Amino acid sequence: MRNTFGPGVAMKTNDFISFIIFWLISCPFLLLRPEQYRLSSIVSSVIVIIAALAVFIWAIVKQGNGGPLISNPETVSGIGELKGAALGWAMMRMITSGIGGWAGGVDFSRYAAKPGDQLYGQIFIIPLCLLGTNVLGIVTTSCARGFYPDEPLLWKLYDLLQAIQEYSGPGTRAAVFFAAFAFFVSQLSVNVTACGVVGGIDLAVLLPRYIDIKRGAFIVGIIGICINPWKILNSANSFISVISGYAVFLGPLSGIMTADYHLLRRRRLKLSHLFIPNSSSDYWFWHGINWRAPVAWILGVWPSMPGFCASITPDSIRVSTIWIRVYYMSWPLGFTISAATWLFLNKLWPPLGVGDVDEKDVFGTFGPAESSVSSLVEEKDSKQM
Repeated sequence: MRNTFGPGVAMKTNDFISFIIFWLISCPFLLLRPEQYRLSSIVSSVIVIIAALAVFIWAIVKQGNGGPLISNPETVSGIGELKGAALGWAMMRMITSGIGGWAGGVDFSRYAAKPGDQLYGQIFIIPLCLLGTNVLGIVTTSCARGFYPDEPLLWKLYDLLQAIQEYSGPGTRAAVFFAAFAFFVSQLSVNVTACGVVGGIDLAVLLPRYIDIKRGAFIVGIIGICINPWKILNSANSFISVISGYAVFLGPLSGIMTADYHLLRRRRLKLSHLFIPNSSSDYWFWHGINWRAPVAWILGVWPSMPGFCASITPDSIRVSTIWIRVYYMSWPLGFTISAATWLFLNKLWPPLGVGDVDEKDVFGTFGPAESSVSSLVEEKDSKQM
């Protein structure tokens, strides 16, 4: 297909048409309820695992070894050998970007049937999947460099599939189609659930009177198109920088949530007061806003901002190495600063209802211990009457 886009667009005409088709297919799935994605997620996971292993095994067999990126990484990558502090900070950056990339999907733990249902998945499955996909991707890219030496490192899967079709001839079109279709199904599932629905949940929390999860998902989809995401994917460095940006903003937020629920309130909440939209609720604070939260969040975010801005626009913003390294630690640093600030502010200005719970089981959520306390309270009330 003839390309009608200029060089500054960062994508070709056929890429843009494919992008629009992908979104048109995604839109009907945004109308489903979040708990209805379980089956489709399982199916897409199985399909993509088979496709990923097939591409990996094909690459290993065709190359005969792990490829030049494994045997000679310094020369192939062009960045030289990393040792000492340089290696440590590179690892810190990758850890932070990895955490940041997955931080947005934690909303789905609320759909677990029991509080501990997500525990094994978070401890075992997510690390295993991350490690497995990284190994498959690195080794496959390395092998591809071995038998496609004139191509750049084919980190992007669709670039690899296109190279396979170009160099191997028309006979590979069927194989490329099925592999591409498997990854398409997987990406469709990830895009709808982890991007559209999770974003829709967040917007529904902000404006529940006007936005539900479905409307929020469509709003996120529209914004996702308007920000020209293909420019983010134009280079690996900008992509990693944007993914790391999640850690800059979500690390402090997670620190506040963790410190409040586990340390300040000791996992005790007055659930009925969470749904009272006026000053009679212990969680109403000032016009529905707890001023401690934005203060703690800003203090956790600002140390990472100079390095974050420099990583996004390296040509126009330059900062010292210290700020870059602070940015590489954005998740643990922001988490710790905001959590500590949150506890400090709540110590100086204690909020109402810390550690309190409902005396009666309003929503049917009490366990055996809470039920026994509730029964004693009701018995005491009846005697007083």
